[in-house]
Amino acid sequence: MQQKLSVLLVDDEPDFLSSMAERIQVRGIEPFLAKNGSQALKIAQSNSLDLAIVDLRLPDIDGVTLIDKLNELQSGLQVVLLTGHGEDKIRQACKAMDAQYFEKDDMGSFWKFIKQFRSKTGLMLIAPPGFGGQWSPDDLEARFDRLAPSPEDMRTWDVGPETSNVQKPRILGATPVMQEVKNSIAKVAALDCAVLIRGETGTGKELVSRAIHTKSSRRKGKFLAINCSAFGQDLLNNELFGYERETFSGSVRIKKGLFESAEGGTILLDEICEAPATMQTHLLRVLEDKMIIRSGGTEEIPVDVRILAATNQCLDERMESGQFRRDLYYRLNTFVLRLPPLRDRKEDIPLLANYFLGKYRKEFGKKIDRISNEAMQILIDYSFPGNVRDLEHALERAIIICDGQVILPEHLPQRFGDNHQPAIRDEQESLVSLAELEKDYIREVLKSTGGNRNEAANILGISRTSLWRKLKDDE
Repeated sequence: MQQKLSVLLVDDEPDFLSSMAERIQVRGIEPFLAKNGSQALKIAQSNSLDLAIVDLRLPDIDGVTLIDKLNELQSGLQVVLLTGHGEDKIRQACKAMDAQYFEKDDMGSFWKFIKQFRSKTGLMLIAPPGFGGQWSPDDLEARFDRLAPSPEDMRTWDVGPETSNVQKPRILGATPVMQEVKNSIAKVAALDCAVLIRGETGTGKELVSRAIHTKSSRRKGKFLAINCSAFGQDLLNNELFGYERETFSGSVRIKKGLFESAEGGTILLDEICEAPATMQTHLLRVLEDKMIIRSGGTEEIPVDVRILAATNQCLDERMESGQFRRDLYYRLNTFVLRLPPLRDRKEDIPLLANYFLGKYRKEFGKKIDRISNEAMQILIDYSFPGNVRDLEHALERAIIICDGQVILPEHLPQRFGDNHQPAIRDEQESLVSLAELEKDYIREVLKSTGGNRNEAANILGISRTSLWRKLKDDE
């Protein structure tokens, strides 16, 4: 049996860690997962590793220190540091330790490194379960190279229409609660005020933020997003406000922060609840006076930026406990947009699932026609703790490993089958035919696309001619 590469993945963000693990696995590499430094060291003590991929910010130790300790345990171990921002001092430290360095908004370069690293080991590429058939190394490489990082893997991005190739935000949902969300987006987009977006992880807070930006008068400007929980006080300050020359060792030039870079545009402050106390004071000043001061500077710089904030926690409780400034809370609370969890709009699951099917079968070049009724029912019955993002990742994985034309229950992650409990239909509930259910669903898709038949056919996974025929039969 051929030996597999063993890779240690260390990151305290569950969604990112899970996403990375799946992308590593489908490349025939065995991942070991750790959410902090202590777990990583225990794994390294009892397992032979070929590569360690470490996040810079961990709850118990910083990534640079962890890399040093891993090298002590396994001499010659190849290590990679992943970070959500650029920092000269960190690059220098990695160079001194002979460690690779990648930013999370440049994952394309990271995957190229993974490919090169595997080639240098001399180990054959092994197709993981579910790929089926006989594949040459070149065939597998071509197939794996289509696995691009998801938008959730990126820390900062620009979606201004003149400078970006990011697709226009798609807010999918035909349920009344989602229609209310869409109406709220349209209303608040026209107002140049702060917006607080609340919702559980994976409900689409970043997507809604981009939709507000693209529908606003600032749509020709930049849209920049930053996760406040990914940085410490000093690094977050440098990212948002920039710094003057010689503010600290290695700062040989002036760096503009995001507030200056997004002049005339929009900034999303994700996980605003995690902003340090001093940073909250600076943010309040920006909201009230539209002024910033770079780190190490004294000059006030005017900025014209709209601020959106997002959180998956209850800010009211954090405010009452003194962890969040009351005055900043009220400034952000001008307009609150609440996003429902997926379990509260299960009727949208078929619509979303078919949209992701169309998206990823095109991206991966797969000829998959549909999702089976059994698999769709499992999706509908699942609780989706990770919400829409959880659903998307599940469909992406299913499409990757499916070699047929239909997504079946076995293509879904194991946890879906373990938690599947068929819905119990009330005996008094009226039953309808499959044909009637199909007609109702087609009507919902057409409604969600505003009557656009080309877009509806793409979501449904059928040709425009087939859609026209079905609509004609319905008349």
